[in-house]
Amino acid sequence: MHSNPALKLAPFGRWDAPTARPLAPRYGEKMNWQKIPLIVAIFLAGCVTPLESVYIPADSSGWKLGFSRDSRGQTIAEYVPANETINNWNMLLTIQFLEGESRTPLSVMEELRAKMQARCPGSFWNVIRQEANSVLYEWKITNCGTYPNQHEIARTLRGNDGVHRIAYAEKTDALSTTNRDKWINALSDAYVIKDGKQVVLTP
Repeated sequence: MHSNPALKLAPFGRWDAPTARPLAPRYGEKMNWQKIPLIVAIFLAGCVTPLESVYIPADSSGWKLGFSRDSRGQTIAEYVPANETINNWNMLLTIQFLEGESRTPLSVMEELRAKMQARCPGSFWNVIRQEANSVLYEWKITNCGTYPNQHEIARTLRGNDGVHRIAYAEKTDALSTTNRDKWINALSDAYVIKDGKQVVLTP
C-alpha cells in the first residue's frame, strides 16, 4: 500500500494540504445558504472542466468557509460555525478530494487510522458501515498530549476520478447521541457529483 502525500494528519482533526489557490468564497466569508445541501463546486485554475465533489444533504445555514486549498491532485474545504474561526473552532466540517487516488476507500481509511494511532496510541476507531465503494467510520481521542479531546464522524467515498473524504469533528469527549446520529445520516446520504450531476460509478 503506498502512502498518498496529500493525506497528512494535522492537529485537531484537520488535514494538511500543500499551498495552492483558495476556493471561493474567500477565507472567513460567511456562506449565505439557507437550508440547502452542503456542496463544494471545484474547478481547476484556468480550466472549465469541473472536478468531482460531494453533495452532503445537511443544513448549511450558520456555517462559513474557514479554510480551503485547491491544486491539481487534491482539494480541501473546511467549514466552521459563523461565530468560530479555523484557528479556534469547536465544530469542523471537512470536504476533501484526492484526485487520481486509485486505492479503495478502505485502504485510504486504513492509512488515516495508522497515522492517528501513531500520533495517539490510545485513540478509539470504529468502522460504522463498510460498503464496496465507501467506508463510514468514527474516531475519538482523549488525553492525547496537547491535542484537545475530540470526536469525528467521517466517510471515504470512491468516485470515478479519485477518492473523497467528508467529515464532521467536534472538540468534545463524545458526541451526543442526537448529534452523532445526525451526522451519520448526513454523511451516509452524501454522494459524489460532477458538473452538478450525480456520478455513476464505473466498474
